[in-house]
Amino acid sequence: MALARQLIARGATLADAAATAGFADQSHMTRAFVRLLGVTPANYAAAMR
Repeated sequence: MALARQLIARGATLADAAATAGFADQSHMTRAFVRLLGVTPANYAAAMR
């Protein structure tokens, strides 16, 4: 999850972040993100801009 957060903060697409961080797909990353951080990856990315 830390790698996905770093990639998203650096501007990677959500699909690229999911694949690079080892998630099966973007949907799996989104569910894990919401479970652990309480926000969607898209909302996290928007907050990092």
